[in-house]
Amino acid sequence: MYNLAHISKTGMQATQIRLDVISNNMVNAQTTGYKKLENSFVDTYTETLDKRPYPNNREDNVSGTGVKTSEAVRRYNQGSIKQTGISTNLAIDGNGFFSVTTSTGQTAYTRNGEFKLDANGRLVDDNGNLLQVTYDDGTAPQDANLSNGDLSIGRNGEVVFNGEKIGRINLYEPQGTNDLISSGDSLFVTKEGATMNVVEGSKIYQGHIEMSNVKMEQEMTNLILAQRAFQFNAKGIKAADEMWSIANNLQSR
Repeated sequence: MYNLAHISKTGMQATQIRLDVISNNMVNAQTTGYKKLENSFVDTYTETLDKRPYPNNREDNVSGTGVKTSEAVRRYNQGSIKQTGISTNLAIDGNGFFSVTTSTGQTAYTRNGEFKLDANGRLVDDNGNLLQVTYDDGTAPQDANLSNGDLSIGRNGEVVFNGEKIGRINLYEPQGTNDLISSGDSLFVTKEGATMNVVEGSKIYQGHIEMSNVKMEQEMTNLILAQRAFQFNAKGIKAADEMWSIANNLQSR
């Protein structure tokens, strides 16, 4: 009975974590550039049933001791591209991330291309993070002024202002698959010692943004399955409680 209660408890705990991940994905389904999280269930240690009080006819019989969730993994597959018609909005078709500089001077990476021009004519996101552009004349991104003119950004990242090529927007990707850490607001920072490489072959679409890669129908299905699993494990604890109650009543007679 104790094993039944313990296994059911671990199942409820793991399912609750799963529900939290699904809820986070659903809340961010309309967040530009959001990348969904996924986790899975893994078994904990097993124990042998080859014990004197346990009648069995095989020495290799084992019993599970519960379940837990794996660490949530970020899925970076591309979301759908939506046309906005805003010249400063950018979407990546392929691999890679935009590089931005935060207000604290930290370099971060994002797929959210919902950029705009600030009061100084610089390309920034909604939180004021500065898009990194490599200018041909060595101008620092924080000193460039792209206002009061015609801005055109090519599929290869070339920046043309008033008919003249002035620089390029490079895209970056980590060398390892788990080298990025989410820092919120669709931004990612690198782990210590991680290397970011310039991406070749991906395209940048001006006047477009990339939506999240969350599929609501899949998340709804996962939500229903997780809720059913939670209810099933709750019934396991209830059954163990009823069995303890019966045993206590027998002892008191």
